[in-house]
Amino acid sequence: MSILKSPPAFFLLFFLGAGLLHANDEALALLTRGGGTIAPGGLAPGLIELVGDTSFPVLKDASGNVVVAGGMLPTSGGESRLIAFSHDGFLKSPEILSQSSARELVMNAIRWCGQSDRPEVAVHPDLGRLAEALEEAGCRVERVTPEEVSRRTVKAVYVTVAQRGFNDEAVAAIRERCREGAGLVVAATPWPFGGDYPDFSAFPANRLSADAGLRFKSEGTASGRQPYAVTHTDSASVLQAMRWLLDNPLPSSPSERSAIAESLQAGSSLRGPALDEFLKGLLALNHKVGPIIPTPEKPLVPGADPLVDAVVNLETALNLSLPAGKMYAIPAAAEYPGQVPERAERIERTLSVDGNWHGWLSGRGAGAWAAKEMRPTGLYAAPGEVITVMAPPEVVGKGFELVIGAYNGGLENRDKWERYPRLQNTVEINDPVTKLSNGLGGLVTIRVPRDARFGNLSFHLSGGVAAPVYVSGKTDLNRWRSDFRRSPAPWAELACDRIIIALPSRYIRGLDNPDEVMQVWSELIEKAAELCGGVDRGGYRAERIVFERQTAAGYMHSGYPVAAPQDKSVEQAVDARSLRKDGNWGFFHEYGHNHQHDLWALPGTGETTCNLWSVYLFEEYVGKPRAEGHNAVRPLDRKQRMNAYFESGRKFDAEWSMWVALETYLQVQETFGWEPFKKVFAEYNALPESEWPKSQQEKNDQWVIRLSRACGKNLAPFWRAWNLPLSGSVEEVLKDLPVWDDHPVTKWAE
Repeated sequence: MSILKSPPAFFLLFFLGAGLLHANDEALALLTRGGGTIAPGGLAPGLIELVGDTSFPVLKDASGNVVVAGGMLPTSGGESRLIAFSHDGFLKSPEILSQSSARELVMNAIRWCGQSDRPEVAVHPDLGRLAEALEEAGCRVERVTPEEVSRRTVKAVYVTVAQRGFNDEAVAAIRERCREGAGLVVAATPWPFGGDYPDFSAFPANRLSADAGLRFKSEGTASGRQPYAVTHTDSASVLQAMRWLLDNPLPSSPSERSAIAESLQAGSSLRGPALDEFLKGLLALNHKVGPIIPTPEKPLVPGADPLVDAVVNLETALNLSLPAGKMYAIPAAAEYPGQVPERAERIERTLSVDGNWHGWLSGRGAGAWAAKEMRPTGLYAAPGEVITVMAPPEVVGKGFELVIGAYNGGLENRDKWERYPRLQNTVEINDPVTKLSNGLGGLVTIRVPRDARFGNLSFHLSGGVAAPVYVSGKTDLNRWRSDFRRSPAPWAELACDRIIIALPSRYIRGLDNPDEVMQVWSELIEKAAELCGGVDRGGYRAERIVFERQTAAGYMHSGYPVAAPQDKSVEQAVDARSLRKDGNWGFFHEYGHNHQHDLWALPGTGETTCNLWSVYLFEEYVGKPRAEGHNAVRPLDRKQRMNAYFESGRKFDAEWSMWVALETYLQVQETFGWEPFKKVFAEYNALPESEWPKSQQEKNDQWVIRLSRACGKNLAPFWRAWNLPLSGSVEEVLKDLPVWDDHPVTKWAE
């Protein structure tokens, strides 16, 4: 495999005449020379955050996430260079290095960091394939371990993967050599190591790249659905296109609009004065093509107008990547998430924040059990304005985050957008003073990382406007009615020990009894935990629900937070009487999802077993029969579905799901009650990992065995009648139990 062809005169001119450069057009032109695309295949690159003035993106996914980035490292005599790749496969995977565009990108990175067309390269011994390719290309290559890095062993550039096996001495040696002028090409796959490094600034790749203004993120992966384009448009061309758009009538034909929109895309990579000019032009372009203000009545339709798409996508990418205060107030922000009154006072306050992470029952994937937890601050960030946080020193660099925006669900999979596709902006608290802004504005929260144990912490925040916040047991009701609910922010939060509700302030302006509302919600969360084996909610997090104009998936979706629409649901959410008297299948369904566990998931039941909680809460809390909870569980509907399933041949794989599958569970419950389910769920909650079922077949078998023992009857013939695949050994295990021989589907049993 040959990486380097005869070096073109372009490189010689660049290295001999350009000197040390920042993230300018010439550097990016060299790094992306050769162009093409890179298909990640089965690899899942992580994400790189740009946090320094000299850092710049080199390669992005289709959503604008940075997967390769560059930066400058300070030296005693100027600057050295660094390129970071967000997956170790860029440097060692045959799947990547077999692609000519990927090989050229890697080689260009080595050239740029080594400041030569054929630099002397030191590579980590594990990168044998890359070392051989470099030697074939005529480069002088040394195999050097991190501990061996010195002025003698690393002449121009060091190339390494840095995700495990780096002790303090190795990191210090590499950083010292960079300070002496050597370049560094580093790769790492960050996301698998988040649990190993609660303080992710201690991740080896982050220790090496921090001085260059780059940060590998502990969570998230780049999209691999489309190849990564290795391309660069120089700033002059981008700004020229922007000026032309602003100075001339907009082109009318789709092809012309698409071409000019494409020429703007590189604007998200600009820095310095070029970026300032581009942002000014982008705001003017927003107004010229719109202004762009998506609403439920007039949603934005992706693909309908390439220019509108370009503006929204650029604003979104820039809003999530620029330093605090750089992004302007996006015009749509006043309409949604909402307008901040012009005369609203910008305030500062010192808060006591719970610095302990409480989490949820492990393994509840649909419930985002391991998610960082959001703590209310009572502040709202006006669009484009900076929030400043002074954090206690013990949490700096420990994974805490400053967040603006109540909801992070994206709209990329929606055909129509009733709002901007991304609302939330986040920054890790890695310094004593942290700043963040959001061009759309939003509620301000502090996010506590998994396994944090810091007790009560004091945070000082400034720059926001007061948001209506009610905390059960702490907020004085009289003050709420006379003052707090009138706070100027357009979004509010209602909180108790069991749940936090985030919603537009218009829904709480007239709320006199937030204590009663939160009491009902608290009881609902407790009741849901009761079915899940009697879990004591006191040891776990407060759940969170946000009422959003347009959710990322479905009508509602589970997780942390649960997301629900701004329709009659949000009105009922703050109506204690209706919530208690009428119930809400959707709320109950989503918190059912949050209790599901893969250990007891039968095939096709992702949207089935969550409804056990809907039925349970309707009957055991609201006090209504299940048939009144949802039309699908009315007796006639149930009977017709069951008959259709059996009479069409019991096609388990194709038809046993959702409501059909729910019938199977309900038939067991209607004979044996809820207690067997509670008992079995409690068993799974306490099941040591060594006893977890390792295949779907084991899950099927264990479920039937455990539920049979809890019911005191052999249920295997019943589940077989429904065509659930069971091993022959199940009957042998259950032979000591009497068979449930009068079950509801006896006539179809074989």
